[in-house]
Amino acid sequence: MKQIPTMPPHIQEKFEEEIKVEIIRQQTEEELKSNPVYQEFFNNYNEASVESFIRNYARRKAFYMTRGQEYISQEEQVAFRHKMIAEEGIWAIQQKKLFNLQCQWRAELIKLKGVEHSSQFHLLSANIQHCPYISPVSKAEMELYVSFLRSGQAGTHLSYDNWQDYETFKAEYQADYIPSIDDMEDSHMPAWYRFFDEHMSTSTLLELPDVRGDKENRYRSISRQRQLDKMKKSKEAKQVDSRPYLSIYDVETVETFVKQFEDRKLLKYCKAVESFQQQLDEHMELDEALETLRQANCTISIKSNKDWKSAIIEAAQRFEFSQIANLMSAVHQEYVIRIENSINFQQSLIDKKREEYAYQICENAKRQILEGRGNFRGTGKLSFLKFDDTL
Repeated sequence: MKQIPTMPPHIQEKFEEEIKVEIIRQQTEEELKSNPVYQEFFNNYNEASVESFIRNYARRKAFYMTRGQEYISQEEQVAFRHKMIAEEGIWAIQQKKLFNLQCQWRAELIKLKGVEHSSQFHLLSANIQHCPYISPVSKAEMELYVSFLRSGQAGTHLSYDNWQDYETFKAEYQADYIPSIDDMEDSHMPAWYRFFDEHMSTSTLLELPDVRGDKENRYRSISRQRQLDKMKKSKEAKQVDSRPYLSIYDVETVETFVKQFEDRKLLKYCKAVESFQQQLDEHMELDEALETLRQANCTISIKSNKDWKSAIIEAAQRFEFSQIANLMSAVHQEYVIRIENSINFQQSLIDKKREEYAYQICENAKRQILEGRGNFRGTGKLSFLKFDDTL
């Protein structure tokens, strides 16, 4: 086993916490599956949804127990939030590098071992922390992201649900969308991508032809038509489980479960975490902006604006982005230490769920391509992925 050298105390503490998280997760999942005391609760819900709930609740409970206290103090919440967003900045850099590879892969300029169809880029994106095709984030790349945060071009948010949405981004690029002229809020492509392209001269990658995508779409359309024909002919009635789905995203249900099976301390952490997340989800921009400015320990200028609310929000965003930019160097240092010592990066709960969903998309896409390929050329192999293959 590799000897881990001495690390800064805060890195060592974080590493030990991640081990604790994994132990809690495994123990909780085993308990939920084996202890009959939970079965009466689960019997009220659709059977197909229970396994997913158990898996995700185990992750969430581990998060409550290890990070819940941080959400209790409002001051700690702000510092934690800035650090969390700064850490996401590292992965935003990697998402852009992966997207650039996707453009080249679709144009058949490069090969990526193991990548057979374009849907797999969604899977790679959901687990960007462990993507094998991109180099570690360099200091120069981190500094470029800091420049982006300080540029005023970051818009209103830094996080995206779909970093690898090639079709949408390319359509926007071909429509000559210009953020400085058009409404930035209507843009689908991340502002970071545009900033990167401008400074690294990579925008021309979206001008490359989508050779792979065109092939896939032709095969998949054949498969979809075949499925549609089958559905029209089929008259078999399907038995449907009418019980409600047990969703980890239903906060009320999660709190009910915690009240019934956990102690008061965990319930307190649960409410603190979920309340914090709910406030983020509801985009309480003005209230959050005012609170951000109130807690700031420096003078913040507010630019002239016909809409005072927009002026407040913009000033708060500039301050927050500057705080995040100030953290990027330290966050990158932690990142480098983990890379050098082969310490694993943890996926967030959201990314784990996205990975599960992306896997289903990938399997469905592969099935459709194979079916379409089989019908079109009498073979069930992904041989169309060879660069010299033509339709």
